[in-house]
Amino acid sequence: MLMFFSATAFAAPTPADTKPPQLNNTGNEGIASKPITMTDCGLNEAAQQLALLIIQDPLQQRIQLSCHPLLTQAAADKAKVMAQKGMVNHYVGGLGANQRLRMLGYNLPPFYSGAIGNQVEAVAGGYSTAEEVWQAFKSSTAHRSHLLGELPFYQQQLHLGVGFHYQWSSPHVEYWTVYIAREAVAEDANVTCYDIGCITP
Repeated sequence: MLMFFSATAFAAPTPADTKPPQLNNTGNEGIASKPITMTDCGLNEAAQQLALLIIQDPLQQRIQLSCHPLLTQAAADKAKVMAQKGMVNHYVGGLGANQRLRMLGYNLPPFYSGAIGNQVEAVAGGYSTAEEVWQAFKSSTAHRSHLLGELPFYQQQLHLGVGFHYQWSSPHVEYWTVYIAREAVAEDANVTCYDIGCITP
């Protein structure tokens, strides 16, 4: 979905369902032990500022959110590609967000949709500061739901990476990408998902 608001644009993810399987603590043990460093969250100051706003927002529903270097690099690369193409879109480069992360080696759960699916990415263009783009994301129901973990499906996503790219000659000038995702765990193999939601045996 591509939405234009004057000189700004953003696109939001769609959840596969709103009631995912519950994870036990064994799938997330490593997350709590690693302290957050802002360089793991974003490769430049603007990306790091947006990551901090997401993590520290008082409406954040996740108990913890850890920066993931692979997601951070993927977000930086996506923001740069959008700037080079002059468009804010989940499919810039020919891949959906889920498939992009899988191809980079991030092991999403098998019930996350395939080639054109997106349950992990938020993108925006035309916002000069982290504060401006964060307010725009929070003003969009779909973005807010994903980035603040308002649905149980999104609350299980505990890894974060943010990218920002500035290119004066490109239509939106500033390009932002946020990935919030989770890796597959053993219990995911027993889950069956349909359009109406996921069920466990």
